[in-house]
Amino acid sequence: MLAVILAAGDGTRMVPLTHHRPKPLVSVAGQPLIHHILRALAQTGVVQIVIVDGYRGEHIRRALGDGSAFGVHLRYVRSRHVGRGSALSLYAAREAVGDRPFLLMMGDHLVSPALVRRILRPIPRRNTLCVDRHARWVRPEEATLVWVKPDGRIAHIGKGLPRYNGVDTGLFWFTPFIFRAVEAVRSSASRPPTLTETMRWLIERGPGLWAREVSGAAWMDVDTVQDLRQAERWLLRHGRPTTRPRRTNRWTQ
Repeated sequence: MLAVILAAGDGTRMVPLTHHRPKPLVSVAGQPLIHHILRALAQTGVVQIVIVDGYRGEHIRRALGDGSAFGVHLRYVRSRHVGRGSALSLYAAREAVGDRPFLLMMGDHLVSPALVRRILRPIPRRNTLCVDRHARWVRPEEATLVWVKPDGRIAHIGKGLPRYNGVDTGLFWFTPFIFRAVEAVRSSASRPPTLTETMRWLIERGPGLWAREVSGAAWMDVDTVQDLRQAERWLLRHGRPTTRPRRTNRWTQ
């Protein structure tokens, strides 16, 4: 099982905490944010992890080493496109990924082991996004929203959708086709592509993007200084999940 964590951004919305360190190393409840992410992956058996770093990436490499302290094996890839969108950071991982499907995670999202288990059991057959219908810890006006059809296919994705029935959690399952999608969007755009634009290409011109509903499994996007206090409350509540999340069958695949 392979995961890719995007940790290349310069964390401008978390200044001044990111003046001298990358956002994944900002402390939440006494530990760097990325420590919580690695432990959640290790608890679910995902131990092969590629970290795409960029802004002050040497700090991340020194802090995490080979990953053995967390029970995982880490490989690092450097993005040369810091500040130019997460799609190009993802593209930097293509050689490390090879021909394997993989989980994609954001280096500034707290995720519970329950959330990771939900996308892996069963393993998706197609490009898949974890979608939350009841995103308690997210402000809809700032979130990436989705409209999911009854059959589980995502029809629309973006911020400020007038009609939506779920929230993008930032946790994906991709086949290597995703790198072809980034290339296609990059070649047709006058500016660096975003990950959301790449998802739209999959939906409109590619093989599609499907939803795996994860409502009830805890996660949180830690994007600003103000989010940190809320993230500490999140960890107090969800740091050691002991019960299985509520399941629904609204969308299937």
